[in-house]
Amino acid sequence: MRSAPLDALRAAPLVACGVALSAPLTLAGGIDQSGQPVTLLFQEGDYAEIRFGYWMPTIRAQGGPGHSTEDAYGDQPDLGLGIRKQFSERFAAALILDQPYGVIVDYDRDDPAGAFAYAGTHAEPRSFGVTGLARYLVTPRWSVHGGLRAIRFGAEADFRGWGFGPVLDGYSWTGSDAWGLGYVLGGAYEIPEIALRVAVTYGSRTDITLDSRETHLFDPATGGFGTLDSETEITMPQSVNIDFQTGVTPKTLVYGSVRWADWEGWSVAPEGYVALTGEPLVEFQHDTWRFQLGVGRQLTERIAGSLEVAHETATGDVQTALTPYDGYTAFTVGASYRTDAGLSIAGGVQYGFLGDADVATPTGTARFEDNYGVGVGVRIGYSF
Repeated sequence: MRSAPLDALRAAPLVACGVALSAPLTLAGGIDQSGQPVTLLFQEGDYAEIRFGYWMPTIRAQGGPGHSTEDAYGDQPDLGLGIRKQFSERFAAALILDQPYGVIVDYDRDDPAGAFAYAGTHAEPRSFGVTGLARYLVTPRWSVHGGLRAIRFGAEADFRGWGFGPVLDGYSWTGSDAWGLGYVLGGAYEIPEIALRVAVTYGSRTDITLDSRETHLFDPATGGFGTLDSETEITMPQSVNIDFQTGVTPKTLVYGSVRWADWEGWSVAPEGYVALTGEPLVEFQHDTWRFQLGVGRQLTERIAGSLEVAHETATGDVQTALTPYDGYTAFTVGASYRTDAGLSIAGGVQYGFLGDADVATPTGTARFEDNYGVGVGVRIGYSF
């Protein structure tokens, strides 16, 4: 017979689905998408899941000519898969597929007479991650886990708008998808009787070399525009995830997480762009910190509900056109249903308040404020 706190653990409604919902918000100062969770590894027995999230941001700037835009970001889907296998009482392994990085920057084209400085600008990094993990139970309370993480990454950027000036307006860069390999290491402490677990996971840097093409690249020697093929080196940042949970009553679970990602100094520096301007195409100035706290409650034998809040700290700096908000606070409401056949279905809705930000333009700053986003997510799991 299971203990009551363990029932709360099994009924924890949207610990994973909440991650799927809040992940698309984690963009300020970086391009995190999935948050690279490893919580699947701590499921019980043999288990598989699929999750889907969809994030719909509304990001606008209001001001005079050149400082107003109706939409800066496109909608962002997020898909993840995972499977876990229990090989023995002490040893388990998992395979996780996700989209670790992504954002869709897509500024509307306005009336040319008063167009936003970067109207028509588009940028879209793409990624796909494959993480293979193993977990070994050293004692009933202590365990270690680790494995390899392969990341496929590519991106494109199109600079449009008078804000880039005659030299860069029309410039485009494409980095073809390429693979890089990193590793994951961590450990966990658990007290199963009260559903307590604290897990710390480190993800290494991942070096990736992209075959790149720059078009409409200005040549100062000739005064014309041309194309340059080269390679662009990108290093995806190291990170640390801390995940925790504990039963507080027989049917209530409190859970949360902290994620640090080393985005400070991360850059994309195509050869021709750097030679022309003396600076990278994209460069982030700060690390990111994301905090998440939730409570799950078993409502009936099969149904559970959850409330969750997530927060990313603001930097207070003037932002670039690629990240026109500064931090966020988001709230998620969710529910889950579990059957006797081992099938579980969870879903939720999230509303996020995006932090106000100033974005530099050649004639001053555009003020992005009172922006928000709505997310929905579904997770289907099966124990077998």
